[in-house]
Amino acid sequence: MQHAIIVTAGRPIDMTNNSPPPPSGTGPAITTELTTGTGLRLKVRPVTSADEPALAKFFRQVTAEDLRFRFLTAIDEVSHARLVEMISVDQDQVESFLVTGPDEAGVLAAAMLAANPAGERAEVAISIRADYKGRGIGWSLLGHLADHARRKGIRILESIESRDNHSAIALEREMGFTAHPVEGDPAPVLLRRQLA
Repeated sequence: MQHAIIVTAGRPIDMTNNSPPPPSGTGPAITTELTTGTGLRLKVRPVTSADEPALAKFFRQVTAEDLRFRFLTAIDEVSHARLVEMISVDQDQVESFLVTGPDEAGVLAAAMLAANPAGERAEVAISIRADYKGRGIGWSLLGHLADHARRKGIRILESIESRDNHSAIALEREMGFTAHPVEGDPAPVLLRRQLA
């Protein structure tokens, strides 16, 4: 994965009339444009109930190893029940995002940000399509999610990674995360970043 610095900051754009309606109670869907260090232009928006087919197709284009890293277990396919969980989030305490490119390539990445009830700490998880890895998406998206979390008042951002996921661990360390053991489980590692 390329670790280039974001060259264009996120810019919110109201896409209310150009995107599917958001889940009830979440207000208008907002799309943010990002540009990676490799020049790839991205659009990041909240997931909607209409996104299940696109999300299912996306996860079929993620490597088996990356599926294992994302869900911390070996799976061949993301189940319908799990997809429903991803699109049925409240978009307040738990937010789910889709990342698309400027063309008709479909979903390039998916991310989730899940805050604790107090709203002080949140866990982040990111998956990237196999044919778009190494183009700065992980770096740009993680930076965007950290900024978004900070604006919401979240003070600590965390990620639980398989110890085998060396590229994600290296990227997160470059972005200011520190590694900690997961109590009672030697397989994963907890990466934590203070936002405030």
